[in-house]
Amino acid sequence: MTPPTTTTPAPTVWPSVGFTDVDAGIRFLTEGLGFAVTACYRDEDGTVAHAEARWPDGGGVMFGSRGKPGDWGALGPQGVYVVAAEPATVDAAWERVRGLPGVEVLQELHDTDYGSHEFGVRDADGNLWTVGTYRGA
Repeated sequence: MTPPTTTTPAPTVWPSVGFTDVDAGIRFLTEGLGFAVTACYRDEDGTVAHAEARWPDGGGVMFGSRGKPGDWGALGPQGVYVVAAEPATVDAAWERVRGLPGVEVLQELHDTDYGSHEFGVRDADGNLWTVGTYRGA
């Protein structure tokens, strides 16, 4: 029998979002929220066929050009909850993201009744992003 682990595994679900302006989406993810882009495959026109951004606490998001026919072109706005290991990570993302062009604040930074420290924003393409410490039940 395998002994139980004492750490929570990193998330293994990767949501997918589309951006009309992928370069603005990359700035939102990296300069705003704090992701790191680890892959970005463009065709000869500069259209992003596939890209990935990793979250420092585990997991990540896949994205591409919304105007591209096929998978990314068919995506409408998505909702993504990003789990941060520490409240300080949430605070830092909040300070960075709320000043970016095209970002709409939906929920100010706050503490919830269920123990999360979080905020919510909408990016320029209408995707909803919540960053918080709630890891699920």
